Amino acid sequence: MNIVNRELMERIHQRESMKRNHPGIPDIDLDMALRFIQAIHHFHRVPILMEQYFQKMGLSKARFLVLIQLFIRDEGSGIGISEICQMYDVSSPTLTGVADTLEKEGLIRRQHSEQDRRKVNLQLTEEGWSFMRRFLPAHFSNVKKIMEQYSTEEQRMLARLLDKLSAKLTELVKDEGLTVPEKPGEKA
Repeated sequence: MNIVNRELMERIHQRESMKRNHPGIPDIDLDMALRFIQAIHHFHRVPILMEQYFQKMGLSKARFLVLIQLFIRDEGSGIGISEICQMYDVSSPTLTGVADTLEKEGLIRRQHSEQDRRKVNLQLTEEGWSFMRRFLPAHFSNVKKIMEQYSTEEQRMLARLLDKLSAKLTELVKDEGLTVPEKPGEKA
């Protein structure tokens, strides 16, 4: 899908009114800017498609992320809600809502920690374990269909490039290295 083409990028960048009113616009590689816009488009579409995928599989992405952590990491005492919040960088109220849904579905249970009654751990129920044992073979079959189009090196490269992009965006946003325009109504 071609959302933005090179001709449009050139018009945006070279528009005389922009240059006259905003002389600080840097010269950029238009192909690079186009590839970035295409990447943004895909980053918008992939989460939508993933949510549709998980809905067809009988879950939501958020419920899957909780269930997979419990399936992989729970060694009998459960996993604390705060630990899962930190893993996925989500708020406690957000995760509590997901846990409420999973609990109503009978897939997890909450259990207070024996060491600290304020701490709530999540655990898979027998139905949760059974569901994950049915879900994972189908899920991994689908993952294989997606990823087998790439060579092993392409898969590694994709992971490295996404890690690199994520790290740079995190750096810009968190370390305040982002170039920010003035807000409407603000005077420089």
